[in-house]
Amino acid sequence: MLSDETKEYKAKLIHLVTNLDYDKLLNATYVSKEISVTNKNNKVYNTDIVVEIENNVLNIEMNNSYYRGLFYKNNSYLNKIRSEAYESGDDYLDIEAVIQINIDNFTHYKGNKLIYKFEMREQETGELECEKLESYHIDLEYLKNNCYNKIDDNELEQLLQLFIIEDENKLDKLRRNKDMEKAINELEKISSDERIIGLYDAEKVARKTLNTQLKSAKLDGIEEGKIEGERNKQIEIAKNLLKINLTVQEISEATNLTIEEIENLK
Repeated sequence: MLSDETKEYKAKLIHLVTNLDYDKLLNATYVSKEISVTNKNNKVYNTDIVVEIENNVLNIEMNNSYYRGLFYKNNSYLNKIRSEAYESGDDYLDIEAVIQINIDNFTHYKGNKLIYKFEMREQETGELECEKLESYHIDLEYLKNNCYNKIDDNELEQLLQLFIIEDENKLDKLRRNKDMEKAINELEKISSDERIIGLYDAEKVARKTLNTQLKSAKLDGIEEGKIEGERNKQIEIAKNLLKINLTVQEISEATNLTIEEIENLK
């Protein structure tokens, strides 16, 4: 997505989602950006893609899988960019509009549609509170389930096929769209690049390692829970044995609790 070879594709895709001017998007610069921090204790934010066009800052986030907190993370990028927009300039009237496009490889929202648009509106009247903040979610899972075999349909669905297509034969049909040809060529080039494949494999290993660590922690927690439950059971037994006047030593031998622990139960 950062390649200059895909500028026509990116410009048309963003234009169809946001209605921003195609020609201006075509000449925009697409970068991956590290958002500045206000002090040393703040987290450094690394965005996927940022585009600046006239009075608009566009942030594109690629979300491969859903996890709790994902959209909070993405919204933190959106709000950080927004706060930077407020800090620049001499007044608040000409600040840049901030737009985020989330390309989601999963279904999260319940509308059963391809694109979701979020704005800050009043619940009952629908009045817009702020015109300079928009967030879009593109549901690739919806595309897979409803539009995968319809590549001759509308242009946006065609463009988005590039994110989900697995059959190389279908790429030839997509080449009919002039904005896609260079993007397809770029995709084929990086798909055969051993360095890119190596990065992908490294990412998979890192993801598996993280999943293993999380699963191990969960299993450890279960095991710790079992141990804690067993200990509580022994404490209850010790209390009952104290009631029938067994000696502390006898109770310790019966429950494996220490003499000090039993003394504290008296």
